[in-house]
Amino acid sequence: MISKKAKYAIKALKVLTEEYGKGPVLISFISAKENIPKKFLEAILLELRNHGILQSQK
Repeated sequence: MISKKAKYAIKALKVLTEEYGKGPVLISFISAKENIPKKFLEAILLELRNHGILQSQK
């Protein structure tokens, strides 16, 4: 069984790979495209960044 958090992380990473090379991708874009609650997505992406899987910009 895969958790909802893991499913959302995979969906977010899928969007990021689709948008790779097109510049920064906004959290709101990923949230809207994959129907993921924005606050939950922020926490997931922060965890991925802390583990070195993603890079982020302000």
